[in-house]
Amino acid sequence: MKKEYKSLVAMIANAKRKGLVCASLCLMSCFFTVSAQVKLSFNPEKGAKYEYRMETVQTIKQNVMGQEILMETEMNGTYLMEIKEKTPQEIHAVLTYQEFRFVVSSMMMKIRYDSKKPIENPSDMDKMFEKMFSTLIGKPFTVVFAPNGSVKSVTGMEEIIENMLKATSGDGQVVAIMGSQMTQLFNDEGMKNMFEQSFNFYPDNAVKVGDSWDTEITMPMGDMKFGIKTKNTLKKVSTNMATIEVAGDINMDMGEGKFTGTQTGTMIVDTTTGLPVTSDVSLNMQGFFNAQGMEMQMEIITKTKTTTK
Repeated sequence: MKKEYKSLVAMIANAKRKGLVCASLCLMSCFFTVSAQVKLSFNPEKGAKYEYRMETVQTIKQNVMGQEILMETEMNGTYLMEIKEKTPQEIHAVLTYQEFRFVVSSMMMKIRYDSKKPIENPSDMDKMFEKMFSTLIGKPFTVVFAPNGSVKSVTGMEEIIENMLKATSGDGQVVAIMGSQMTQLFNDEGMKNMFEQSFNFYPDNAVKVGDSWDTEITMPMGDMKFGIKTKNTLKKVSTNMATIEVAGDINMDMGEGKFTGTQTGTMIVDTTTGLPVTSDVSLNMQGFFNAQGMEMQMEIITKTKTTTK
């Protein structure tokens, strides 16, 4: 009986020791998970192909002589991203439009284009959009990234823009004005600005959960100067996925108008490739714009979601 009792005591003591060891290992694992550093950079595989999708909804509220005017623009694009070249200094990615959707809505009009399905009962402006934007589908352009996510160059969009304008040449003055606006949005510089906002967020050094770093983007667009100063904070790292919280200040000078605002959002980034698997970012700006001697108060809200797979 004494022998059995001693065996039981030994078993209990051994179990306690194992429990303490397991608890210690668990605590050490948690410590290393929290304190481990991760190096985030734009690092996709050479030769790899990714599907990159961007969905943007912009709402503009104007106050003119006490009357509120609302306009909403929706733009969705799906691109095939193929990594053609990769060196320690730069990454060459060829992007090809696979799908594109563009909708402008206001109390006075609604203009639509959808590459996936024809617009029912299209208006003359719908037909113009179809002629213009159908030239995008299947067309490639090249984006050269630095490992920190900044965009060194965009090439190929100027030729695409030229085809867009040819498709609508002779359709009247209103179409020519809209074509000029689309040129500023889709030319090489416009696309460079768009991808800068999506990818220029990586820190210079390795970071751990709780660390923050600042990024600043300045985007000249014609007479307009647009700048964002962003504080990025690493909130979580789990299974090769890093969750980053972004919060920033925006300044926009349009010559005839000035705007200030904030940027907020969250990104989930693949720590191996550096690609943002998902991102959900909002920009909220308020200011004024002078048109024909009349000052208009405006609020601009832009919500952008991206996915990469």
